[in-house]
Amino acid sequence: MAQDLEINEKQERMHQAALLKIAIKMRRNDVKGFEEIFAEILEDMDLDQDEFRVYVNSHMQALIATVKTRGY
Repeated sequence: MAQDLEINEKQERMHQAALLKIAIKMRRNDVKGFEEIFAEILEDMDLDQDEFRVYVNSHMQALIATVKTRGY
């Protein structure tokens, strides 16, 4: 049980980091679209595509707010 909690917490941190990387890359690179950046981050961080897609979809409003607030 404790090991499962550690895995979930680690996965949450990885997803948060990947989401932040997407925000930063979107601000820095106007040429690439979201899907291309999403695919790069998946590969770079070795994330499960389906799990991360669900995470991104459920946190999209927060991502947009962060980009606007912090100017990424």
